[in-house]
Amino acid sequence: MKLIVPEMNPKERMMAYMKGEEVDRLPVFNSASETSSPLYGISMRDFYFSADKMVEVESNLARDFAADNMGIGLGLRSLAEALGSKLVYPEYGISYVDEPVLKKLSDIENMSYANIEKDGRLPIIVEALGRLQELYGDVRIVGSGLTGPLTTATNIFGTEKFLKASVKDRDGVHRLMQFCTDAVVECSKAIYEKVGVKFSLAEPVASGALISKKQFDELFFPYLKQTVERMNKFQGGTSIHICGKTNDRWQGVVDAGISSMWIDNCESITEIKKQYGNVLGITGNVDPVNTLRKGSPSDVDENVKQCILLGADNPRGFFISPGCTTPVGTPRENLLALVNATTVYSRGAKLGQMPKGIMELM
Repeated sequence: MKLIVPEMNPKERMMAYMKGEEVDRLPVFNSASETSSPLYGISMRDFYFSADKMVEVESNLARDFAADNMGIGLGLRSLAEALGSKLVYPEYGISYVDEPVLKKLSDIENMSYANIEKDGRLPIIVEALGRLQELYGDVRIVGSGLTGPLTTATNIFGTEKFLKASVKDRDGVHRLMQFCTDAVVECSKAIYEKVGVKFSLAEPVASGALISKKQFDELFFPYLKQTVERMNKFQGGTSIHICGKTNDRWQGVVDAGISSMWIDNCESITEIKKQYGNVLGITGNVDPVNTLRKGSPSDVDENVKQCILLGADNPRGFFISPGCTTPVGTPRENLLALVNATTVYSRGAKLGQMPKGIMELM
């Protein structure tokens, strides 16, 4: 399978699409980065600790698959590490928190915000982002992402301890959440001011699989709203990804001021478009495991086609992407199929309208 070479570059496409102009195809994001480093003979551990390797992988992904996203995310744990939590880095696996830095909630008073010049892997990531901006900033919108306040809190205190404390020590949990809100904003702002990249938020702990709607409203929403309002002041709109089932908290996401939501494949594009399409851009939601990782290129093609049929006419925009991070071991042919199918079925895309490519099939 060969890449269908796009007519527009990613920056042209995104800017024109959001202005309501017709474009060659919908924007497509592969959410790969470190998980695709093995495709190029680079272990994930080496990727994590080398700006050279980060730039190499992102450059190769851009060349080989022509997706619209580019950048190095802080991921789910880099901020927590910079704040003092200890991480483990498998050679060919996602990093994970081994020892949260915060032993008791009262210790929050002694903690400082992350310094992007020296703490954890932040200097490596900032260097890579700056180099990507220099190399590709004229044709690509280089971006990044980091955990929001809730997931940051669980990564520096521990998820189980956090949930227990939310019942036994609510004041302490709220102090922790305020600290994490400030930490997220300060980190993203410092990197934005240094290299000019905008940030999205990742909040897997806000999923319905982990916290109830009541906990979402009481423990999370006020801090999400504050985070978004503060980030919007320096970067404009802020998007979010929450794993798993989220439909009972979409209103909270909208009320917090989020401009676009990346939804998991278990959620309905039709429903979120129907309820919030006038105020919310939608990203998603090709099945990352059963289709992208385990399926065939024809499976990917069909899944992309269905997503376009369901979401391409969303008034505030629709962006093709896996429902969550591209899994380790995803075949090269399937990454090609993701982009090629988007190119074919969303040809002649325009904000709020079904593309010409898909209309010809109806």
